[in-house]
Amino acid sequence: MKPSHIFSLLALTVLMLLLSACANMSQADCETADWEAIGYEDGVSGYRDSQIAQHRQECSKHGITPDLQKYLAGHNEGTKKYCTKTNGFFLGTKGNTYNRNCPDSLASGFLEGMADGKILYTSQRAMNSAEGALDSLYMRIENFEEVIADKNDLMIADGLVRAERLELRQQIDELEYRMVELIDLIPTYEENFEAAVNTYENVKLRFEGYFRK
Repeated sequence: MKPSHIFSLLALTVLMLLLSACANMSQADCETADWEAIGYEDGVSGYRDSQIAQHRQECSKHGITPDLQKYLAGHNEGTKKYCTKTNGFFLGTKGNTYNRNCPDSLASGFLEGMADGKILYTSQRAMNSAEGALDSLYMRIENFEEVIADKNDLMIADGLVRAERLELRQQIDELEYRMVELIDLIPTYEENFEAAVNTYENVKLRFEGYFRK
């Protein structure tokens, strides 16, 4: 990732933090507000221009009305930064959905990027799911091993009558049978995980251009 792109992401994060600080604006905040900057922050954070209604409501308590024209001018510039194909892609990789906050002139590129990002997001989730299933399988086998070991210890304990030992032997045989069934599933689960990893890596390679911007 280029330093310029890293800087852009950091700047976006800072702006989003600034936006959160704008909530519940005090009288001093409203009196000194740079409405163009606030509009930019809202736009670059993906909020619609209707977000000004919240600022208007907060500042109306102090008898102050936001400058709509300056807000919209800033919001327009912020929206241009937000509604890019690259930003759509990275939002898509997080599973975000489109809230119709981009103008028609920018929406198609943004949505194309988001669709690409969701392909990567879906493949990553499939990979994580396959890995989780494999890990769960190993854990179930391990649990069977522990239970079988405990029952084997009981088999050789003092004080058991023959019927009790036979009952334990039967339980152990059943547990071992069920454990073998799980062990037989390991190759299938490993193949599924490997296939999911390969798919994810191929998809990531397909969209590597986004990471170079």
